[in-house]
Amino acid sequence: FLRFHESDRPSSAVITMMTYKTDTPNQCGIVEVDKDGVVIGFHEKVDNPPSNLANGAVYLIEPEVMKWIYKQTSVTDFSTQVIPNYIGRISSWENTHIHRDIGTIESLLKAQKDPLPESCWPDHDDWFRSYRDNPIHSVISSLSGKSE
Repeated sequence: FLRFHESDRPSSAVITMMTYKTDTPNQCGIVEVDKDGVVIGFHEKVDNPPSNLANGAVYLIEPEVMKWIYKQTSVTDFSTQVIPNYIGRISSWENTHIHRDIGTIESLLKAQKDPLPESCWPDHDDWFRSYRDNPIHSVISSLSGKSE
């Protein structure tokens, strides 16, 4: 992603947006891109989206964009206020690996059931143990009315 932004994006692009294919396009911001992967349209959570190529909400941003945002004191939402201003100057990079929207309790629960990457020593991996034992998992399950 970083290498693409630094070396392969079109020279006119000042933002690189990570995208991914989604199974629930009506629940996502959907992008339209041209043959070079430049964003030419953006549809935030519409009923009949034109595709399933979703905004992954991961961006690499050039300083000029940050300066513009800083000057816009009313900007509070990147998707609805910044992206539309830069249509045609946003390159897209499609993440074909794991990228999952966790914007709903149901989608978060589904993500938690994804297969874990292989680890040589899962019981010795401090981050994994901390993640696995975190009480947030039972809290989320109780919010959805489902038990593990």
